[in-house]
Amino acid sequence: MFKTENLYQNDDAWGSKSLGNSNETIKGWGCLLTSVAMMLNGIGYNETPATVNEKMKAKGGFQGAFFIPSVLPYAFPNLVYKDMEPCEAFPAPISRIDAAVAAGKPVILQVDWNKKAGIQTHFVLVKEKKGDDYVIYDPYKYGGDGPGKDVLLTQRYKYQGQKLESEISAVLWFDAYGIPPQPPKPKTPVALPADSMSVFVAEDDLAFRADPSVGGYLVKRLEGETELKSLESAAATKKKLGVMGQWLHAQDPEGKQAYTAAWYLSDKKGAPPPGSEADTTVTASTTTTFTTTTSTSAKPLPAGALSLIPTDNIAFRKNTTISPETLIRRIPTTEKVVSLESSDQTIAKVGVMGQWLNVRDKDGRDGFVAAWYVKYESGSTAVEAEATTPPAAGASNIVKTTAQGVSFRSQPKITSATLIRHLPVGESLTIAEAGGEAKIGSNTEWLKVKDASGVEGYVAAWFVAR
Repeated sequence: MFKTENLYQNDDAWGSKSLGNSNETIKGWGCLLTSVAMMLNGIGYNETPATVNEKMKAKGGFQGAFFIPSVLPYAFPNLVYKDMEPCEAFPAPISRIDAAVAAGKPVILQVDWNKKAGIQTHFVLVKEKKGDDYVIYDPYKYGGDGPGKDVLLTQRYKYQGQKLESEISAVLWFDAYGIPPQPPKPKTPVALPADSMSVFVAEDDLAFRADPSVGGYLVKRLEGETELKSLESAAATKKKLGVMGQWLHAQDPEGKQAYTAAWYLSDKKGAPPPGSEADTTVTASTTTTFTTTTSTSAKPLPAGALSLIPTDNIAFRKNTTISPETLIRRIPTTEKVVSLESSDQTIAKVGVMGQWLNVRDKDGRDGFVAAWYVKYESGSTAVEAEATTPPAAGASNIVKTTAQGVSFRSQPKITSATLIRHLPVGESLTIAEAGGEAKIGSNTEWLKVKDASGVEGYVAAWFVAR
């Protein structure tokens, strides 16, 4: 069962407000927005359709009145958007919906609210299974609706056969991790020092945090090449740039002040952090462990191999050098990795700043992740991964994103001006260039693609797979 309180899009408190960046109203078109607000409150937030509307607008979460679910994790950090699965042309995945609801996970369903031909789209949030039906939180209030009254999906929405399998035309899958982080109390702004210098973000989606630690409240994520003003002296700033474990107090172009990892900052726009390209040494005691490949590995897992969960969207690298050239892809918090080091070595490193772990991802590739960005999966021991099947000859030109929040850009260049939107993990894209299939998984290539709405742009080829 998923527990929350019913909110209604046609509530006078917000019903007349403009939906997103349009002239439509929340009352008329805000069913998905309102379902999301109810869902967020069920995982620990305190929102209304009006507050979610404003926060999503600020993050670019609307195209006109069209609500973009994949942007939600950027406004609400502990929420995970997995996918929107259409099922208008075939039976809805009832067993999987049942499993998610039984586990207390939020599921939003698309249904048909009108007897006219075709699907007249409406979204509802599932509360629980009751017999062969779902009790729902309906975001539109009809006469007689109120606390304590169960609303059954197929009793209210019954224009496609009055069975769950046919009434549900799409499923939006979500998950949540922990309780929502609470924003800290506002701090008195720090004056820029007389010798303040500019520094530049050297990686996309760099965390900007309220405190100088990986557990600090996430204020926002910074695009690659964003210019920041250091709030520390020039001498202190230069000592920190490119140094693992150092945090820099800085101000972004909007005037927000927070901390960011100095080992992902450069004093030159478009350049890697100082010293990162030369920092390739590995200690003799770990040389045999630190062997890696970007292809599927046959290396057996060690006895008692530990399964780990990222605490942030972490970089998965060919080696322990922080550089664009070493990045394989980013691994989201919805995935797990398995340590290729002994349990004793792994335990000594997890959560320790400056330590790296040799791991295997879900696709069977071996690489390295920062040990201070992973935690144990409840102390579980991993099992040998299933063998992966190579793509068949003549495979389609459809690829899917392999990480949450992949940047979709108008040009193959990391700047704030080129960002179209962030893509969720598992979004299907069509290759839009001749020979693009050969780029899939490449660490140095951009791939031209087209999304489901026909928008063309570029994604990093290492963030997609068949």
